[in-house]
Amino acid sequence: MAQRVGFYSIRKTARELCRLVTKFTPVIQAAYPNSEAIAIALAAANAACAALVESIDDLAPQGV
Repeated sequence: MAQRVGFYSIRKTARELCRLVTKFTPVIQAAYPNSEAIAIALAAANAACAALVESIDDLAPQGV
């Protein structure tokens, strides 16, 4: 039996994070228009979770 590494759980969580970041980025930016730190953090979160999902999809066995 293959060792469990948590790919399914991490991928599911990353996809949900991406969905929430995408959904609420405009709302957060409107609420804090002068916060460069928030804008940078949101962009980084979106890029990171998208890259994580893509990397897992590349490595995970098919059907996972």
